[in-house]
Amino acid sequence: MIIGVDFDNTIVCYDEVFHRVASEKGLIPDGLPARKNAVRDYLRDQGQEREWTELQGSVYGARMAEAQPFPGVRDFFVRGREQGIPLYIISHKTPKAVVGPAYDLHQAARDWLDSQGFFDRTGLGLPPEHVYFGVTRQEKVGLIRQTGCTHFVDDLEETFLEESFPANVSKILFGRSEALQQLPDARPARDWRRVTEYVFGADQ
Repeated sequence: MIIGVDFDNTIVCYDEVFHRVASEKGLIPDGLPARKNAVRDYLRDQGQEREWTELQGSVYGARMAEAQPFPGVRDFFVRGREQGIPLYIISHKTPKAVVGPAYDLHQAARDWLDSQGFFDRTGLGLPPEHVYFGVTRQEKVGLIRQTGCTHFVDDLEETFLEESFPANVSKILFGRSEALQQLPDARPARDWRRVTEYVFGADQ
């Protein structure tokens, strides 16, 4: 077994930091739910696509340290280390912010993983060389093939719908409670407890 895991919105929860930064910039009204997608949808409805893109660069760059891991993801990585199962983080992420200051988004993500203890040999124990960032979704899928993943966890169905996605890899769709019609072979996992049950067994 070799497990691959997406980074943004799968390991990292951005809900509160997106809401906080958007509020600081005066981009959203009081009372908007503190969810990333609520901020995105509001700005797009207001015709503020550029502001949304710049906000992403700010959050994924300068404000990355304020993001939090999803509950249960640390325990998942610890369990994998304890059982000697190789784990990889494989993400689709541009190297620099598209709009605004040219933050190094790859380095910001690595710094976040380090600060959260993912590279701690006595803790989560993820080797730094097991972290990959593909510039395109196709490159990400190529890395999933290259690392030999048998299971992959992702919040975006687009990853699994890529034509080149390997058919023999078990798909776990994070953040979903129900299966998608277009992905009948992808297991929905609303949280990391459910992912853990799929991978390690319900008795774990």
